[in-house]
Order: sequence, then structure tokens, then C-alpha cells
Amino acid sequence: MHIVHYCPTAYPIPPVGYGGTERVVYWLIRAQIAQGLRVSLIANAASGIEQAVPGARLIPCDRDTPIASVVPRDCDVAHLHRMPPDPEAIPVPHLITEHGNRGPDARLLANTVFVSESHAKIHGRRCFVRNGVPVDDYRYSEEKDRFLLFLARMEWPHKNARTAMDLAIDLDLPLKMSGKYPPWVRPKLWGDWCRHPLAVRRLVQRLGYVDGDLKLELLARAPVMFHAVNWHEPGSIVVLESLASGTPVLGTPNGSLPEFIEHNRTGWIVEDYAQAREAVREALSFSVEQRRRWAQRCRERVSRVEDTARGYRLLYEKVIAGERLSTADETRPSVARPVVSVLKGR
Repeated sequence: MHIVHYCPTAYPIPPVGYGGTERVVYWLIRAQIAQGLRVSLIANAASGIEQAVPGARLIPCDRDTPIASVVPRDCDVAHLHRMPPDPEAIPVPHLITEHGNRGPDARLLANTVFVSESHAKIHGRRCFVRNGVPVDDYRYSEEKDRFLLFLARMEWPHKNARTAMDLAIDLDLPLKMSGKYPPWVRPKLWGDWCRHPLAVRRLVQRLGYVDGDLKLELLARAPVMFHAVNWHEPGSIVVLESLASGTPVLGTPNGSLPEFIEHNRTGWIVEDYAQAREAVREALSFSVEQRRRWAQRCRERVSRVEDTARGYRLLYEKVIAGERLSTADETRPSVARPVVSVLKGR
């Protein structure tokens, strides 16, 4: 089977620093090559996929190039990770993974696949393959330091950096966070906690976009990962990366998080600020034996990319055989509970 992934974005594959979708595609290609499949990638010309994954082939392309002009003739199935400029002209059997959240009026292509069960339900669909990570790429540690970890785009309000900072101040807990802007430079973005500028400067360490050894070390040494987001999370990679490192996750009931986080086993699903604060306190109070048990459960129960690759292979076989996973005009009511916002004072 010759699989051709289509992901021409502004970021190379594998990505350096930011690039969640690109990282998912890279991992999937690695797993598929290891499973004996033939894989090509249509992507940014700066991509180093051929060096990173021996056996993979790069087909350089920008996002405005018609897909029909770049898909090889011997392709058995095309796996799209973004909408092409000519979606009606895809010349081979194909499916498309939706990696984000689309509005109620957004057009979805036929054979759209989502990255978690809740992600599919929110869009009124049923077809999904859960994201997974290459577990052995992550450092596993049962020994933890004392800090709260936030690895998301702090400038996006729905990632809820404000609550992470509130927790740090209330618990006098160092907070290591990725993101583009120093929080004290953007007070209008963050709100009331900026009344404590000295505490913020003392406790908050801004890391920018992190990758490589620093990211692995942070994931392994954190006692808890903050991911109490205020939106329906499609299939968060950073949650899986944290679990693979033996680090429990603080999450909300929104989106896919309850699919990946087992409450009081591999993390906490909280619905208000008091519950969030208590969960972090619990993580910091663990004994050596408790940390060991929690870390082992996190590592054992994380979703693996090898399973993701097997799930997609089953779908490839279906579309090659002419089966439709969904139709472009298929509509079903969204099945989603209201978003739970975990904010101090609410």
C-alpha cells in the first residue's frame, strides 16, 4: 500500500518548536514505515522527513498548488491533513483528518475523520481515530520537582493561562509556561492577576516555544501538567506527551480530555477553580510510593501512535474498496455538553 500524506503548511515536517498537526503527521509516517507500508509526504519544501524517517519520500509543495498536480500516479490512498485548493479534484481514494474545531456552518469533505470520539460527536459525525504518541521517545520519571507545567499557547484565551497563573500565585508555586508573550507585557490579555506583578515575576518562567531535551525534561520532572482548557479539546497531544512521561494531567470535562485522562488515576477532571486548586495540592503532596504508582499508570495507559496507525490502515482499506466513511452533505446534530470554564471567582 502506497500512502500519500498531504500537509503543505507554513511549518516543516518534522516541526521545530510549534507545529502540533505537523508533529502528528511525522509520528504517523514513522509508525507506518515501521509497519512496512510505503509512505510519501506532500509538504513544505523545508521538511526533513527523508532524513528523519528513512524510506519516506518528500514531495515539496506549497498550500496553493492543486493537489491533482502533485499526487503520484501510483498512490493507493491519499491522507489529507488540510483542505486542498481543489477538493473536488482529488484523483485517488482519500480521507481527510480534521485536526481542529470547525464552526457549525463549515463544509466538511467526504471521508472526514476526527481525532477522538468526542471530536466526532461535536461535529455530528461518527468516524474517528484517536491520536497517539511514540511513547518510547519520552523520558519517564517517577521523581518530580515542585512546579506547575503549562505547555500550550498562552496567548490563546481558551488555553486558560490565567487560571494556571492564579493557581501559581495562590499556592506560591513556580509555573513554567510556554508561549509567545511575557504575561506582564500584556495585562489586558490576562486580567486581575496582574495586580500581583511581583509574584508573577517571581513565580512565572516564560519559556517561549519549547522542544527537544528541554521539553522532555520538563514533561518528566513536572508533578502535574496544567491543561484545564476552556474549550472542547479535539485530541490534545501535550496531554499524551505528559502521560507518556509519567506525569498526571489536570484537565476539564471539555472535549476529548475525559477520553485520555482517567480521573483520580492518571489525572484530574475538574469543573471549578476550587477543585483545580485541590488537585494540584494533592499532586504536590504525593509520597514516593504514590508518585511511582501514578507515573506507572500514566505511562501504561497513554494512547500509542502504533494504534493510531493501525486504525488509519483499516480506514484506508475501506476507502480503497470504495466504501464511504461519510458524505460531504452528511449532517447530524452536534452532541456536545456546554463548555465548562474553570476560572477563579466563577
